[in-house]
Amino acid sequence: MSLGAPWFLFALVALPFLAWRIASRRGRGRVPVPTAAPFLAVPSLKATLWWVPDLLRLLAIVAVVGALARPRVPGAEVRSGKGVGIVLVLDMSRSMYAVDMPAADLTKVLEKGETPKNRFETAREVLKQFIVERNKNGADKIGLVIFGQEAWLRYPMTHDHARLIRSLNELVLDVGPRDASNHCANGCTVDGGGTAIGDALRRGYSQLARSEDVESKIMVLITDGKEMGGTTPASSIARHLRDLPPDEQVRVYTFQVGGKGEMYVPQIDRLGRPLKTATGFPRYEVPDQQFEIDPDLLKEIASSTKGKYYESYNEEKFKEDVDDLAKTAFEATIDAPEIDVFEWPLFAALALVALEWLLRMSIFRSVA
Repeated sequence: MSLGAPWFLFALVALPFLAWRIASRRGRGRVPVPTAAPFLAVPSLKATLWWVPDLLRLLAIVAVVGALARPRVPGAEVRSGKGVGIVLVLDMSRSMYAVDMPAADLTKVLEKGETPKNRFETAREVLKQFIVERNKNGADKIGLVIFGQEAWLRYPMTHDHARLIRSLNELVLDVGPRDASNHCANGCTVDGGGTAIGDALRRGYSQLARSEDVESKIMVLITDGKEMGGTTPASSIARHLRDLPPDEQVRVYTFQVGGKGEMYVPQIDRLGRPLKTATGFPRYEVPDQQFEIDPDLLKEIASSTKGKYYESYNEEKFKEDVDDLAKTAFEATIDAPEIDVFEWPLFAALALVALEWLLRMSIFRSVA
């Protein structure tokens, strides 16, 4: 609670003087008796409590002073009317097929008859939950850019978050094998033979640049690899975003998924289907070569655009990092204006005065 006019509280310094004046004026209450009476009358209960109406008056004065000080309490959280423009930039290169967990944990998952989530599946699930949370603020516009060897606008910025989630569900990762026409054997959405980070950021920025009905603009870049392919270097895009005017600023939050600890990839056949052991478990193996990463580039992008870099090396850490993103990137869109509640002490003062008047006109009317 805060006070809009706290200086009125100085009036309370007069209360001790008022209390002293009342006590000295009334003294100890007695029931009137003839002067010739051989004994003093024993005070009645109402004579003993003569000070109650005066106490009510003092409390009423305190309540009036409290009302004049304008007490305030925080109001309900209100989000800004315009909301935030968000472009999710999701890596769909082949390395996103890797599973990041120790061998012992992988064995336990397989023995339960479950399929461990790879980097792409983990990112998709976390992003879906992120969209659900942002959907609580209906003013947010969210779009989706995917990239591998090339970058594509998968879904333009929209308020229809349900359709955006359906679009995420329809994505198919490139696992490597090709058919006779050199197309993905598993019907992948994009060619995963590269990591065109710069092109993806450029497409994301072009969406945000056209969005004038949002309060702020951000991109969320999720990748597990080093930049390979594309026509525009990511560092160039970062410098361009850095030099934008303040009212056109675009912050980029970068997530380096995987790249730390043990990792495994499923063995697949020529059609992209997982191979299984004799006991029916999917086969996993250590990749022939470690997938290259470039955390320095992601740090540069985040730092240049006043965003933040996250090292999300496994599923649990990734979820924690996205939660942190939700707490830091959108704080400015929430407001909790204070509400004046001076009427509460004012009503209390009126009630106290009414009760004092009622007591003086009834029970305490004959008290000396």
